[in-house]
Amino acid sequence: MKKQASIPGIAEHDLESQALSLQQKAKYKDAIKLYKKILQVSDNVSCKQNLAYCYIQRAKDFAVKGMYKEALVLWENHRVYAHSPYAAYDQYIIWLIQTNNLTKIEASLGELTAQQLDTQYPALANVLGLLMLSGHPEFAHSLPQDSLLIAHFNLVQTALQAYQDNNTEKLNEALRQLPYRSAFRDFRTLFNAILVMPDSPAQAQIVLAKIRVSSPYAQAAKILLACTREGAELAGKLVQLNYQQRSFVSEIKGLSKNQLDFIEHFCRQHKSLSDKVQFNLAIQYQSLIGAELAQHFCQTLLASYPAGNKEFNKHFSEASELEENRVKALFCEQDNNLYDAEYYWKQCIDILDNEAADNSLKIALILQRMAATEPEGEKRTGLLIDSVAYDPDNRNTYLQIIHYFSQQQKTLKEHKQWLVKTLEKFPQDVEVLTQAVKAATRNKTHKKASQYASKILKIDPLNTFAKQTLFSSYLAHARRLMREKNYHLVEKEISKAEQLNIGKAYLKQVQLMRALLCFANINKQQGLQDISSALDNLYADPVNIQFQATVSALLNGLPVATLLRELPDTKEHILSAQELTVLIQQLNQYANDHEDRDYLSKALDKIKPPLKKSLTEHEYDEKLLLNLCQALDTVEHFELLRHCAKLAQRKWATPIWMYYRVYADNNGDATECSDLDVYRLQYANHQAAEDKDFPTAILIDKFLDSYFDAHPQQAAGFLEGLFGDFMDGDAKEFDDPLAELFDHLSDRVMIDLNARAESLLKTMTPEKLTQELAQQVGEEQSLFLAMMVNPEIFSALILLKAADELHIDIDANIYDVIEVFGISDKKNSFPLPF
Repeated sequence: MKKQASIPGIAEHDLESQALSLQQKAKYKDAIKLYKKILQVSDNVSCKQNLAYCYIQRAKDFAVKGMYKEALVLWENHRVYAHSPYAAYDQYIIWLIQTNNLTKIEASLGELTAQQLDTQYPALANVLGLLMLSGHPEFAHSLPQDSLLIAHFNLVQTALQAYQDNNTEKLNEALRQLPYRSAFRDFRTLFNAILVMPDSPAQAQIVLAKIRVSSPYAQAAKILLACTREGAELAGKLVQLNYQQRSFVSEIKGLSKNQLDFIEHFCRQHKSLSDKVQFNLAIQYQSLIGAELAQHFCQTLLASYPAGNKEFNKHFSEASELEENRVKALFCEQDNNLYDAEYYWKQCIDILDNEAADNSLKIALILQRMAATEPEGEKRTGLLIDSVAYDPDNRNTYLQIIHYFSQQQKTLKEHKQWLVKTLEKFPQDVEVLTQAVKAATRNKTHKKASQYASKILKIDPLNTFAKQTLFSSYLAHARRLMREKNYHLVEKEISKAEQLNIGKAYLKQVQLMRALLCFANINKQQGLQDISSALDNLYADPVNIQFQATVSALLNGLPVATLLRELPDTKEHILSAQELTVLIQQLNQYANDHEDRDYLSKALDKIKPPLKKSLTEHEYDEKLLLNLCQALDTVEHFELLRHCAKLAQRKWATPIWMYYRVYADNNGDATECSDLDVYRLQYANHQAAEDKDFPTAILIDKFLDSYFDAHPQQAAGFLEGLFGDFMDGDAKEFDDPLAELFDHLSDRVMIDLNARAESLLKTMTPEKLTQELAQQVGEEQSLFLAMMVNPEIFSALILLKAADELHIDIDANIYDVIEVFGISDKKNSFPLPF
């Protein structure tokens, strides 16, 4: 008689519900225990099915961890509670292969059907195919002989035999018969790579890249890929292989014993390639790289590994004076001692200059290296200019010089001179010509800009920048001619712009110009209709239409009121976000194209009511309003800027909006700021620094700098507080942190430090100093807040920075500042260089 379920206190269905819940939560181990407990007292079919499922899932989890024996045991348990065909049977066989259980493998293979091999278990078929080729051809006898796997295996054997017999035709024929979805597809790819490798390693790399990482043939592909490399690339690939694989590659490449020894040595130490290790490797294997290169390499390493001097002198000849200075310069650079590095580089230049040989390129490279260590400025540019005398064909150097001078208002003359020199040197260089176009556009010499743009198009007919420049130039000229009433010449300029064929948006502008010409010279009524039609094609809303119409009328010397009369009313229109974006684009386009921007303010005045209404009633996102403020700032329409900033500040109350409120209230003139305005900006600057909003902090810094430049008396007290105590020579008690840090220094040193510190203060605010420190320590908030509470901390840090820049050892560092002022007990959190 069948035993009934009898689990004290718990009904069978409750236990099954608990087990099912655990199963759904992937807690298969606990679920298995409950299902087995139920099956001890009941022959529950659904429990058996669920138990079998849990065993399979646990087996897969073990297999993922590489615990194949445990996975096999669990799969066998699953089979007790399941019926054929068994779940995950292909994975079971793969796990058997991983444990190398040949007896069970062959028995399991015999239970497979052709359908399972060819359609249900593609991954297993791929693995079996590789095994039959690489070491277990006997597996073929256990598999169903009517399967595609066996048929394709026979084709592969035919191909291999043809390869051995050097029968190319038979080989290609056999490989061609393998279909795309064959289990031997990756074998064919591998073989194709082998065939092209002798003549084209690069092609072999492309072919091998088609084999996926999950493929059983991936390791073979990795080995063959290494065989296609040379030099450092080969070494990089060999590091990723094991000893047996490296030996296989070495045999294919025909490497010597000495090369094999180096490879093994390199592979053992590649993760810890210190300067010492590299130095010793170069000496030990100098026969592989050549004594001259080994000497040069080791001598360079002496800059960072001076302990190798004795070994160097033992193996190589005495270094020249040039090499000694070069190594010293490199060593100083690594130590961030740029002052001494400059001295040794200049020694190198003097030596090279006095040699009979032409060392121009070497000297130029040294000067360029020295320039690269300098911040952008006069000294860096001066070094680049010096290098041109030795390397007059270095285009990149010319471009760097031009870039620097183009950024400085006081160096526009030098910019023009160097631009001329660069154009003479590289007259056909598109990038140089592009710089010339930009310079001419900035200087409002549109004729020159057009000439350079035309030259670019002769070299690069598809250059969009040049086409846009010419288009703008043609239309600007057409507008000037329109204002002068030279109507017969206007059409010629319009046609030139049209022939550039840039795109539909530009053709719409051409259509508008022709409509304006019709109004001015042919038929006013027809012209008004054409203008209305052209504007409808350009814009979908009345505000953008009216703005464009006003701008067009003003630029072309036409009556604004007449042109606006036929256009739709704008007063009640609320701009969508997309329409406002289009208006901002219009503003930016015209602001960049023309020098006189008064007409833009007039055009904005025409759409002021709907724009203000839109800003008040529509919920625009913050980024869009920022873009609008930037555009309004560019055209200096402070009334609308005030309106926008006031509304935005109420909503977001972030530092950028405080900046725009103060900026707009003072019409962009920092000298007009009240004390309250300055206080607001300083607070906003503090908040921006806390928020890591560095662009806003920079904007506020620049505006405040302008204020203090105009009102130096406002900053005098601050500077006196910073440095006055050190200038009077009075002794300090050691309860004064500044005295404790700097009182031991001589008056001469303090005078030098204060002079440099005052110079730094012109550009270095507390926020900027904190930002500089943050680039190195990754956290500035605690230090910045400490400076806000106690300004003497800023004084101390400025003096440390001054000492660092002057290379003066003052026996004090950032950790001393932190300790003396009690900023933090975690000294290691501020590993600063000064």
